[in-house]
Amino acid sequence: MNKIAIIGNYPPRKCGIATFTKDLNEGMKKKAVSTAVVAMNDGLNRYNYPDDVVFEIDQNVMPLYINAAEYLNSNNFDAVILQHEFGIFGGKDGSHIIQLLKRLRMPVITTLHTIIDDPTNNQRLVINELARLSHKLVSISKKGIELLTKIYGIPESKCIHIHHGVHNIGSENTLGLKKKLGVENKKIILTFGLLSKNKSIEVVINALPEVIKKHPEVVYIVLGATHPHVVKNEGEDYRHMLFRLVNRLNLEKNILFINRFVSNKELFNYLKMCDIYVIPYMGEKQISSGTLIYTMGAAKPIISTPFWYAKEMLADNRGVLFNFKDSDQLSEKIIELLDNEKKSKTIAMNAFALAKECYWPKIGKQYYDLAARMISGKDIIKPGIEQTTESEVKYAVPPINLGQLRVLTDDTGILQHAKFNVPDRNHGYCTDDNARALMLTVMLQNEVQDTDEVNRLASIYLSFIDYAYNPENGKFRNFMNYERQWLEDEGSEDSTGRAIWALGFTAAHTNVSNFNHHSNHLFKRGIKAVKQMTHPRAMAYAILGLVNHAKMYGEATVINQLKETAKKLYSFFDTTIDHEWLWFDKRVTYGNSRIPQAMIYAGMYLNDTGLAKRGLKILDWLIDKQFIGGSFSPIGNNGWLTPEGKAQFDQQPLEAKGMINACLQAEEYTNNGSYGEYAVKAFEWFTGENDLNMPVYDFATGGCRDGLHHEGVNLNQGAESTLSWLISLMDISFYLRNKNNLQI
Repeated sequence: MNKIAIIGNYPPRKCGIATFTKDLNEGMKKKAVSTAVVAMNDGLNRYNYPDDVVFEIDQNVMPLYINAAEYLNSNNFDAVILQHEFGIFGGKDGSHIIQLLKRLRMPVITTLHTIIDDPTNNQRLVINELARLSHKLVSISKKGIELLTKIYGIPESKCIHIHHGVHNIGSENTLGLKKKLGVENKKIILTFGLLSKNKSIEVVINALPEVIKKHPEVVYIVLGATHPHVVKNEGEDYRHMLFRLVNRLNLEKNILFINRFVSNKELFNYLKMCDIYVIPYMGEKQISSGTLIYTMGAAKPIISTPFWYAKEMLADNRGVLFNFKDSDQLSEKIIELLDNEKKSKTIAMNAFALAKECYWPKIGKQYYDLAARMISGKDIIKPGIEQTTESEVKYAVPPINLGQLRVLTDDTGILQHAKFNVPDRNHGYCTDDNARALMLTVMLQNEVQDTDEVNRLASIYLSFIDYAYNPENGKFRNFMNYERQWLEDEGSEDSTGRAIWALGFTAAHTNVSNFNHHSNHLFKRGIKAVKQMTHPRAMAYAILGLVNHAKMYGEATVINQLKETAKKLYSFFDTTIDHEWLWFDKRVTYGNSRIPQAMIYAGMYLNDTGLAKRGLKILDWLIDKQFIGGSFSPIGNNGWLTPEGKAQFDQQPLEAKGMINACLQAEEYTNNGSYGEYAVKAFEWFTGENDLNMPVYDFATGGCRDGLHHEGVNLNQGAESTLSWLISLMDISFYLRNKNNLQI
């Protein structure tokens, strides 16, 4: 008998994917199939899984994906069935799962629970990569296969339609439940599911007054807890909005909210008790619905909005459809079914006839038979390329360790300096470091499991930058002493540029809506200072923030400011670009790589080839000056770089970080591989491939030492150095894992 692993969410985690995975697992076991489950953890809870779960993956922890692949390979599993939904895996658009699949040595079948008809470039790449690494893609609806072939260009021969499974519900005695709920002799309308705004429960509530005028015996039951991720990010705002609506319409006696997650047995009782099941979802782009197929299995009439799956499953008089957000039409449909028992029963039995073909043991057998054909090779379409044979040493960057970041951060912000790894309070705080730290937290949001801690830190850093903004001059202060007293009314141009960069990056990429609103508001206030900037490095910082914001929002004022600033930056090199000494000044100091990085990034966004190519030429010049014998040897601050020569020491982590970012930007633009290799070499400076052959990163604390002197390593682990390391670690990890162009 073949041994099959199923990857997905699993109870006691509460969501539709978890229920589906459990039902598939048990449906296959009823056919005597040997199965095991790899469960995805979401970071909200630690789950007490049953014995069927043999491995757990924290969704944002990349090494666990690779470890899971090693576990499945070494434990002789014959096939893997993956349950896919973008949001249950780490990385942008769930791209972490690719690293697991590309390492597997057995056939993979992927069930797609969401298929988008207007994907972003990265979502398209994720789906195409899933198709490349899967032997078959399963769609729960026929519409899904149409999308896969027409939108994603995936061969139809690689796709298969398998219905969502349903349980044999049977006849349930619901008199006791009706009595318990106080709804004896009532007509029950039911909606079930984890509550969130896209469920559009208010549409049903607004339809009820007209229904109740004719059928005062109607009670509407809203069954289900609020989605855990909604509770985490928004609290119970939506549920309480519904409460207020009920009170305003005087429907307190006709609506019952049951705010908890119910078992299948309880759900089946509610389904058998109801007279009409309503699905008021607000959007059409849904290719699956467990509640819909369950209600069909309970032989109850369904009224639904015309989302894709509903249109398909309720065709041929198996249900009733009403327009999105149309409460008036819904009222009419409900009254029609309540008035016409024959029609109600007919559509319910038509739906039940199809549901009987979808009982879980049958669906489980279809999955097993498909897997068996893949295993035997009788019905196999091989992935587009062989799975990776690359050594894991190539991906062996150190794990994320936020220990020193936490040590340096207090309730005010991140402290600038440390004596060894102990915070040095004598020097207080600065906006420069808090801006870097804010950007790091945004980068970490899909990379660590403890997102609550990351959000806590982000709130501290964002609050510091907010306080740094001086409304009297429209600029950001930089230095604050430990007593929380500002030491200036206006910081350097660099500090204002860094603040704008961090705010634009956060507004574009944060997952937290309040951080988005806050950073966006502050960004809009801060960019007014960009026009006054005179130094190219500060302009470069600002440009990086402007591009991030413009790419996300496309606002004309931001784009115009970007064009104006990029033009000014470009002009600094007009008289020197073709000379042997092409730098705009007679001395190259610190943060040099940000200038070509900004030019390339802005050139790519603005489709300005001249700007991007000038950036490449400047970067090539800096590379030539700072890579010696294949190793990165950054410009030292004890003399800098002049036409007479380069100071070898003191070398700063900030320079390695800047070179990594600039080279990765150039790699994205050219896609020739060489700039990526320079970025890797610059990263290796941290771990010992440097002029002293000594690691700058402290593997024990997670901090980074403050640089290289000619006599050795500076053992202090301050904020700038530690943040330079952590951001570099994130960037190079993204690059190494995403050479197939999946973006983070």
